[in-house]
Amino acid sequence: MMKQTLVDQRPGTIFLVCFFYAIHMVEEFSFGFVEWGNRYFGNFDWTQNLIGNFMFFVFVFTACYLYYRNQSRYLWAGMSAAMWILANSFLHVSSTFLGGEYSPGVVTASLFYIPGGVYLLMRWARLGWLTWQNVVFSFFLGGMVFMLIPTFVRSVHYHAQLARLFHMVR
Repeated sequence: MMKQTLVDQRPGTIFLVCFFYAIHMVEEFSFGFVEWGNRYFGNFDWTQNLIGNFMFFVFVFTACYLYYRNQSRYLWAGMSAAMWILANSFLHVSSTFLGGEYSPGVVTASLFYIPGGVYLLMRWARLGWLTWQNVVFSFFLGGMVFMLIPTFVRSVHYHAQLARLFHMVR
């Protein structure tokens, strides 16, 4: 059996990402994210929102669980979950500022996602695990593949508000 390297004394703190996600969903569902998402992402409805959030939760929970069970082997998964919430925050905050309207989810992204993601990254940095390779790979997987690329591709395809804000379409 392979010996596991201890990455973190408190690996269960990674599940804060899931807790933050649940709070974030309350804000999005309560304050009209679907209608906002239709304008900013294009052709968006409740079915897509529910399926998408279910899939996101499964991926985020799985990443957190893998990290919790074997920190050394799945450090990339924990870091990807942190990068995912930071990428989601970027979308909410940038859309709110550039679009001049409230993005349902921006409050919890600002109060929980950003501080939580930075907290986790700083913990790994203090422990010596935040290498450039880990940052790049986890950002690519958690931030780009699961969040930013699909969101921007969709908004460009539908000529939605998000693509207009970033000058990707007219």
